[in-house]
This record gives sequence, C-alpha cells and structure tokens, in this order.
Amino acid sequence: MIEQRGAGPPNHLGSRSAMIRVLVVDDNQEFRAAVRDLLEGELQIRVVGEACDGLQAISLTAHLQPDLILMDIAMPLMNGLEATSAIRERWPQVIVILVTAIPSNSYQQISDRCGANAFLPKEEMGSRLIPTMHRLACATLPG
Repeated sequence: MIEQRGAGPPNHLGSRSAMIRVLVVDDNQEFRAAVRDLLEGELQIRVVGEACDGLQAISLTAHLQPDLILMDIAMPLMNGLEATSAIRERWPQVIVILVTAIPSNSYQQISDRCGANAFLPKEEMGSRLIPTMHRLACATLPG
C-alpha cells in the first residue's frame, strides 16, 4: 500500500511523491531510533512501525501492511531469517532488507534463500540504506 501525496505528473513510483511505508525490526531500541532519525528527512519514506523480534514483525506486518521491512538477523524469540521466510510466504509483495552487525558471505547466501530482497551490513547503512530502499521500491512496488 503506497500512500499517494501531492498532485502533478507521475514519477517512477506512479505518483508525484509516492510514500514508502517502512517497518523497522531490531531488538536494539537505540538502533531503531537511529534508523528512524536517518529516514525522517526523506520525503518519500515513512516509518509506520517498529518491532523488537520476528514474531512481532509478523504481527505488525499483518496489521500495518508496510511496503518495506528493514529486518535485523539476530533477534530473540524468532530471528530475522525465519521471520523473513514467513513474511515473504504470506506477503510476497513486501520488500525485505536484512541487516546485521556481523556481516559475512554466509549471511548474504542465507538471506537470498529466505527471500530477502537485499542484505546490508549495519556499518554501511548510513551510505547505502536510502538508495537501496528507493531502488527496490522502484523495481518492486506497483505504480
């Protein structure tokens, strides 16, 4: 569900300024706040919710219907890989970007197998998160 704002000619997302609705999932509250702060200045991105584990992520995905989920891998109760598999099975249109503080090639391969659209090490999020979100939204979300 992309919220449409403004009037005028369509852009690459199908409107003058289509809103990407984001759910941030991480067990670290400070990290969630930092992501919210990073995304706050982006006119086309709105954080609609936060979850602290994979089970809550599934519940909030059903309730909030985000366009994109930023999902940590290592979390209690249900990790991000399990949650991503469950979410992509039930809501295949939802974009999932997996993130971790401990990057490795094996996580990249595992994230591909669980259906994630992208994988980012947390240390690279400051420079790569917003461009990755826009690229995936342009390629995936209906216009």
